[in-house]
Amino acid sequence: MKDSSADSSAGEAAECAPPVAPENGFDEAFTVRSYETGLTDHATLPTLCNYMQEAAGLSAESLGWGIRRLMDGGLTWMLSRLCVRIARRVPAGGRLVVRTWPSGTKGRLVATRCFLGIGDGGEEVMRAHSEWLYVDIRAQRIAKLPESFAGLVPEGTPEFDLGDIGGKFAKLPEVTSAAEIGVRRSDLDLNGHVNNVHYVEWMLEAAPEDAGEPVEMDIVFRAAAKAGDRLESECFREGGRTLHLIRRKTDGLVLASAAMRW
Repeated sequence: MKDSSADSSAGEAAECAPPVAPENGFDEAFTVRSYETGLTDHATLPTLCNYMQEAAGLSAESLGWGIRRLMDGGLTWMLSRLCVRIARRVPAGGRLVVRTWPSGTKGRLVATRCFLGIGDGGEEVMRAHSEWLYVDIRAQRIAKLPESFAGLVPEGTPEFDLGDIGGKFAKLPEVTSAAEIGVRRSDLDLNGHVNNVHYVEWMLEAAPEDAGEPVEMDIVFRAAAKAGDRLESECFREGGRTLHLIRRKTDGLVLASAAMRW
């Protein structure tokens, strides 16, 4: 079980000094509560994802692109992909700052956002790259990003490329472990869909018990689950990597796919 260090790929990231705060960077401080830790008494991967989600929302709001303001105009943000690399574990009572900033676009449909977790001593705790869709709620379809969005990403804004560990096109040769999930009303977010962090929790529920703690994740959100859905969380293990799918049991539709390194 790792606590203050991770595998070599994550360790390399830890040795890099955090970059200078971008022009549109936003910092939010967190203290790890005991109920946000797991068996090792350190912040879990879902906890870190919750921190990033909170920081992203506050950052977007400060820039005039917050979800509540968008919803007044019939629009919203939806997370489509999240890549995370953990360099150090933060124990219960430990503190970290999550720094986030809009980092670019992919065409006119996808906005990207980066995250950096910084420990008390200025060391890197984690880094992440995310992709977001700008969605027309009434039409239930992806909308083009307004041209003004480009102004949030001035020239020289840093962008993290964490590579591809196989989450986007994850296919399971076989299912080596699984868990059945029932979606509760308490799992839903402001959009009326399951909050993205629950998918991470459900994937971890199906992971092998002896796997330890993930140090890297690439998760893609494909379709939304709703209250009352019955889901199957499937996992395939190959060495230090696991592949994950979450399917809706009624029709087999894949709602999310991911790869994790441990």
